[in-house]
Amino acid sequence: MAVFSWIDFWPSSGREDQPWTDDPATDALVKSACRVSGAYAEALGDERLEGPWGSLQFSSHLHDDDRVELQVDTDDDRTGWTSGAVFVPEAVAELSAHDRALLVLDLIHHAVVELAPHRGWSLEAIERVRDRVLAQDLEFSWASPWKSSPDRSMAARVVFRVDDDGRGRAQVEVRDRRTDELIARSAPALAYNALVNFRASAKTLRWARRSVQFVPRTGSPHGEVVIGLDPDLGEIHPESSADRGHAGEAAVETPAIVLAPYGSHVEDKTPGIELSMGFGVELSAWLVPDVDGTYFSELIELELFDRIGSGEAGIDKWLDGLPVELSVEYHLPAHLEWFGEYGVRLRRTKKCLSVVLLRDGTWMAGDGVPEAAVRLEISAAADQVVAALSARVARETNR
Repeated sequence: MAVFSWIDFWPSSGREDQPWTDDPATDALVKSACRVSGAYAEALGDERLEGPWGSLQFSSHLHDDDRVELQVDTDDDRTGWTSGAVFVPEAVAELSAHDRALLVLDLIHHAVVELAPHRGWSLEAIERVRDRVLAQDLEFSWASPWKSSPDRSMAARVVFRVDDDGRGRAQVEVRDRRTDELIARSAPALAYNALVNFRASAKTLRWARRSVQFVPRTGSPHGEVVIGLDPDLGEIHPESSADRGHAGEAAVETPAIVLAPYGSHVEDKTPGIELSMGFGVELSAWLVPDVDGTYFSELIELELFDRIGSGEAGIDKWLDGLPVELSVEYHLPAHLEWFGEYGVRLRRTKKCLSVVLLRDGTWMAGDGVPEAAVRLEISAAADQVVAALSARVARETNR
């Protein structure tokens, strides 16, 4: 059994200068979800909710209804996670930051309540988790331990927050050890938006005589930026805040949430491939360049769709119209022990063919990713999936 500890609205990251999704409503939703899902995961730490999988992952979609439709897959017959789907109207983009964050919390809460009878979870425990997130005003922040200066007169730490734009922000704080008075705070620096990245960045905090230095984004392919703070200058910058807003500031009414059976919202009945991407520690999705104006995940999906549809190795007949849910995850070799081995895992159910592809992300961890490397990765990823499917078809055909 796994301990439920992670919630993710896909995509959970994106390029700094571009939307993360194809429309303003889902773009705003997934960005607000970064801080709310982080706060919810942190609040789960005080409860032990066990189940077949430790994570709940939502896809998000735009639809024409005025309401928000929530679907949760309560079936345990799945590989690696519990799935949810959210369909939102355009009005979600016009909500205040606070109201949109509250909508995200309600979506998570309704989903977890829906899962509760299937997992044997206590509804009282679930209510306590929701109350903790509300008590911290839907915010997700984390502070590193204090580190004393060489002369022991001061101590420094890094405070991380996730703002409503989906970005993490980091600030160094310095206090007087004798009086506990705050004597300096750096300007907010852009950071990653997950706790595992906060902890990695905090390890870089160090004193250089009477000044403090740290790296807000470790492992950045564009080079690591070092932030410095001299406490003797006495600069105290305001705490990070990126337009979180407050309840009631927007005229747009929050859409109602309706529950629907998982898989019931089908706008295109043609079976196809649904692809999701995951990027591990020190890897950044938005630093991979487009190829001919298209992001590489979409090109992997298109190549697989074409090759399966062409009749290659009899895969299309074996699938017989069954949808394919493909999850591609990239991790560096140093972190692979947390996730298993590189390769392909297949699981066929009555609802879909679930494909999990774990690949080495070293190619995207350098200082700038060349387009040629992206093209090679598209072909290599598609080849690996097709090879695994071909082997499975051959094995079952020859039984």
